[in-house]
Amino acid sequence: MAWFRPLRGWHVLVMILLFFGVTIGVNATFITLAVRTHPGEDVPRSYMQGVNYNDTLERRREQAALGWSARFNTVDGALLVEVLDRSGAAVTELSLEGLIAHPTDSTRDCAVVFTETRPGVYAADMPCEADAGWSLRARNAGERPFEFVSEL
Repeated sequence: MAWFRPLRGWHVLVMILLFFGVTIGVNATFITLAVRTHPGEDVPRSYMQGVNYNDTLERRREQAALGWSARFNTVDGALLVEVLDRSGAAVTELSLEGLIAHPTDSTRDCAVVFTETRPGVYAADMPCEADAGWSLRARNAGERPFEFVSEL
């Protein structure tokens, strides 16, 4: 005949507390690791960007009406952007600033500031080692609305 102790109320309480303690501990660990590795925001201040979405649409309409286009190239560690209007003429006197964005880790993003080297051509030094898959997001900081996004 086997000898065993009967299951008491405090045994059940200890088992329930251990079960939920382990579950809560594992969940807290996973949540902490997830938030540290990727905060979940693709763009900073995403709430304000949503609130001002009508302004964004208006800027895009103004940019479409201008008919400007941009293309870029990398030459000897420099990033070159050429901005042309609808007729193919160079667009001058822009204050282009941009961001070279990593596809998954926003802490590796690099800010770039362009200077006009010749009419319609803007250059910036490559501040980071950007491989394929990174993207260039550039915009005019001046009055005329212009922005573009392109893959490197």
